[in-house]
Amino acid sequence: MNVLVYNGAGTSPESVKHTIETLRLLLEPYYAVSPVSARVLETEPWTSKTSVVVFPGGADLPYVRDCKKVIPKIKDFVSRDGGVYIGLCAGAYFGSARCEFAQGNPSYEVTGPRDLKMFPGIARGPAFSGFEYNKELGAKTVRLRVNGIEGLEEAYSYYNGGSLFVDAAKYPDVEVLAEYQDPVDVPYSDDPNSTSPAAAAVVLSTVGKGKALLIGTHPEIPAKALKPIGEKWYDEKVIQLLEQHDTSRFLFMKEVLRKAGLKCNSTRSNPGNPDLTPIFVTTKENNKALQLFKENLRSTSSNHNRSDYKFHLIGDSDEFDVYEGFSYADEASSKLQDVHPAEAVKQIIFPGIEDTLPKKPLVSHFDTEKYFAHLNPANDLGSVLLYGDVVTSTSMIFDQNRSLSAALPENSAIHVGTIQLLGRGRGGNTWVNPRGVLASTTAINLPAVSATTGERTPIVFVQYLAMLAYCKAIRTYAPGYEDLPVKIKWPNDLYALKPQYYYNNGIKLLGKEFVNGLIPLDDVDPAFVKVSGLLVTTNFVSGKYSLLLGCGVNVTNEAPTTSLATWVNILNTERDSLGMPHLPPIEHETLLAKYLNELGILLKKFLTSGPSRILPEYYSFWMHSDQIVQLLDHNSVRAKLVGITEDYGLLIAKELIPGSNSHFTGNVYHLQPDGNTFDIFKGLISKKA
Repeated sequence: MNVLVYNGAGTSPESVKHTIETLRLLLEPYYAVSPVSARVLETEPWTSKTSVVVFPGGADLPYVRDCKKVIPKIKDFVSRDGGVYIGLCAGAYFGSARCEFAQGNPSYEVTGPRDLKMFPGIARGPAFSGFEYNKELGAKTVRLRVNGIEGLEEAYSYYNGGSLFVDAAKYPDVEVLAEYQDPVDVPYSDDPNSTSPAAAAVVLSTVGKGKALLIGTHPEIPAKALKPIGEKWYDEKVIQLLEQHDTSRFLFMKEVLRKAGLKCNSTRSNPGNPDLTPIFVTTKENNKALQLFKENLRSTSSNHNRSDYKFHLIGDSDEFDVYEGFSYADEASSKLQDVHPAEAVKQIIFPGIEDTLPKKPLVSHFDTEKYFAHLNPANDLGSVLLYGDVVTSTSMIFDQNRSLSAALPENSAIHVGTIQLLGRGRGGNTWVNPRGVLASTTAINLPAVSATTGERTPIVFVQYLAMLAYCKAIRTYAPGYEDLPVKIKWPNDLYALKPQYYYNNGIKLLGKEFVNGLIPLDDVDPAFVKVSGLLVTTNFVSGKYSLLLGCGVNVTNEAPTTSLATWVNILNTERDSLGMPHLPPIEHETLLAKYLNELGILLKKFLTSGPSRILPEYYSFWMHSDQIVQLLDHNSVRAKLVGITEDYGLLIAKELIPGSNSHFTGNVYHLQPDGNTFDIFKGLISKKA
């Protein structure tokens, strides 16, 4: 399920950044944490796939202005659907029934009712004086008394301009999770008979079926994050005190999330991300493509003396040290220790004359020998492997450093990482990819015009080919794998049947080959979850298309959805009951090689014959044959999906006569894969703004 963090007008970039990082650290792999705009919250059908909506720190008034149309949707999401609202600082003001900020100060005062009303009372602040916009003059590390959390009585948190919650204890559906221990500078009670000893800093409200967690401080921000944003007026004691109590801050953040009903992982401290590791460049044999790659890099470097074992390359976004010889691995690794991934000089190591393939301990989580053993030697794709145990992003290192990508040999290179610290998805979203996800980016080059047909290359189809190749690689991985319940969601996502749906409905899969029709089209909402996504980056260089195919597949990583390995285990249980031999385990190296083998075949067919030979295979694996949808941009008419156009790869939808599922009006709509939002769970297609 999704955790959506609002990132729009009024938000503080620092708060958004650290809210996302901390939630990912605590909640992954059980939830997918992503930034989201007001427009998306307003127009996209997100509620059925989301557990939490988070409004971080910033300024409350822009939230009120830009999210006016979203508020009813959020209220229904919480009270009716059982979702969770989290408001941090400005998000807490926004989520209360009334905001009272800096009353009496004509420069800063913001006072008035708020429509969300997740907390039924007043959010009043700043709780401590001295606040100034875009400065740290009023910043503090505050001490909190913690209530109702076993083993944690006190916590410390960064604070800057946040609220207290007036008379919070008097509301029957509100639990006060923490109180300020330091004396506050605004009244925390308007009740003359109140006996509350302190001001509420964190509250948890029950709102219908859902919960709302409102936090007046910033427990998402660690001490180490304050140093880069510190200015000359910054009180160093704020950082020092937070550093001393960072463990309590981190545990408090985790426990209040649990109180709100979220499932947290086992992380007990804030370790930060692991250090990057060197990227090893290798091939089964020291072939011409690898040598070409190395010489291309050397020719663009700042010191390209052929006799040097190392040279330096300055890219558009990164710098690189390039070595020749695996014996330099320790030297390269030492340069990556305790360095922020974005600031690190990336280390690339080519094999030396005596080197073969890198093995443990040089690479700990990928068997290069097994990978090359399954890669078709007649297929150039993937024949030059760039592998790192911990990398920034398999796609961004190519896409954001043109001198590096331009040096790649054509249709040969693939970059693989076991852990991605800055994994990238559509919309610019980034995240940490954990172990268990097979993350790779394949670099390919295609002609603008097919040499065989003389027709232009409809490049939009590459996204279809790539996901089709992965689907075929999975279903043909070994005898019996054809029963794995995976399908393509248009245009380029891979979905699998939910294990719970399988158990609840008593489904048996052996021998079914999971063909279209096994799951009713009207039942896709509870039936399927995403296990893979594809990001295609395209450039046109010297008359050719240069493409990066970035893909991540949940091979053994079961959360936040499911994994391919889970389904292998389920099918093996079925096979046990029939006395059949087990399916072999699915391995990253073998699956990746088979994917590249399939992709190479499909690309050759595509270039020689166009989309016509590919589409029937794509249809056999997609989940939309004869699906009925609504077209929101066309008065919500009902239409049936019948295929994809062969010129521009557009989705074809035929309008149905009202009340019929089989008779058409004659109107046909063509929909763009990148210009529309397609929600298979709601059957809606709408044009993006």
